[in-house]
Amino acid sequence: MLIPTVKSVKTITDMREKALELLNFVEKEGLAYIFHRSKPKAVLLRLEDFIALNEILEVYLDEKDAKKLSKEKRGKGIILEDVLKKYI
Repeated sequence: MLIPTVKSVKTITDMREKALELLNFVEKEGLAYIFHRSKPKAVLLRLEDFIALNEILEVYLDEKDAKKLSKEKRGKGIILEDVLKKYI
C-alpha cells in the first residue's frame, strides 16, 4: 500500500477532528498519507513498522560506512596481544 489511495489519504482536518480514528486506521492498515491543500505533507506509520524501517536503515548505513572505510588506507596497526599485555 505504498501508493496513496482514496482509503489511505487523510487530511489535516482528519488529524485535528478525528485523531483517535486516524490512529486506529493506521494501526489497522499500516499507514496513512496526510495531505494539506491537496499536497502530500506526511505519512503516519505503525510504530512497529517505523522501528523496523529504522533498523533496516541503520544496517544499510553501517554497511555503507564499512565499505567506505574498507577503501581507506590503514597504518601498520598494533597486534592485539601487545595491546592486551600493555593494558591488562
